[in-house]
Amino acid sequence: MKKLFFLIVFLMAVVVVVGFVLGGNEDSWICQFGQWVKHGNPSSAKPDGGCEQGVINRTKERLEDISVCYSPNGGRMDFVKAKEIAKNYCVEGELKDEHFCNETKGTWWIYFQPNNPKKDCNPVCIVDVEKETAELNWRCAGVVNPEN
Repeated sequence: MKKLFFLIVFLMAVVVVVGFVLGGNEDSWICQFGQWVKHGNPSSAKPDGGCEQGVINRTKERLEDISVCYSPNGGRMDFVKAKEIAKNYCVEGELKDEHFCNETKGTWWIYFQPNNPKKDCNPVCIVDVEKETAELNWRCAGVVNPEN
């Protein structure tokens, strides 16, 4: 009977110790429904930035800024450099934030809002990773009369 009692006490002690060790820090700030909520008694100040969607958006922006496009020949260019090159070639309008890498061609495609839009066209500024040049591609739908 004594052995059973000590076994039960020992198991309870193990559960308590494991709960404290693996339970994590009870004194912290927790993001709930877009707001920082005090949990316990945190030693640090409330975080400056927003939480949930704000954190997701900032992380996404940072990932896009450091994203890299590779060419079939091994060339590479990050998006920040591609946007700087595009600013020198696609000047008659505004570069948009939407972009993607075409690794088959080794080009960045940056969406573009022209000052003088063309009907049925969806322009992009295409930056060549290896040549470090860019050109405006109007991407017009249907048959386009070359005189227009």
